[in-house]
Amino acid sequence: MDVEILSLENEENLKEEKNLLHDTKYLIHFVARAFFIAVIGFFIILGILFLVYCVDIFVNAKNGKTKNPLFNAYIIVSPSMVPTIKINDAVVVKRNDEDYSIGDIITFLSSDINYKGLKITHRIIDKGFGTGNDIFYTTKGDNNSISDPTTVSNDAIYGKVVLKIPKIGYIHSFLSKPSNFFLCILIPTLIVIVYDLIRIAKMMSKKVEII
Repeated sequence: MDVEILSLENEENLKEEKNLLHDTKYLIHFVARAFFIAVIGFFIILGILFLVYCVDIFVNAKNGKTKNPLFNAYIIVSPSMVPTIKINDAVVVKRNDEDYSIGDIITFLSSDINYKGLKITHRIIDKGFGTGNDIFYTTKGDNNSISDPTTVSNDAIYGKVVLKIPKIGYIHSFLSKPSNFFLCILIPTLIVIVYDLIRIAKMMSKKVEII
């Protein structure tokens, strides 16, 4: 009786171990496949945005117009817009062919002597009109105590922020290294391939046993 009980317990333990191994394999495969699909989806979106970018530039060039791209993306590197936008968040901006409104968050080329040549992402807090139809905007970072010392003209604005992607800057920094980028594509792909090959091999072996 004791031997039979031990045998039954061993069988149950083996079944539990097999189930655990099967569940672990399934989880690893699921995570790897999900990550692989996410990476592919990310690059598909980038490809679509790049296509829109190129078409917009081509159309403007054909019409003799010089405009900023319809869409663009930037990584935030300063805390001036905290808590609305934090360091290493990414923002997607859309060019507005008309004027911008108070409250809009825009990315623009700064004319401030301290930040000249840098792209800044701040909020519009006021706007005024110059000679003719020229519009000038007063901007300020949400985390800054005072407004920016220089106004912003329409020509200096790249676009209005339409999307914020939190912490994408960390991924951008990681993937900017070719070795890391290659590993992120290679490892999930290999896991999915190996898992599928093992599953196919098991199916083939079962068919051979039946024959």
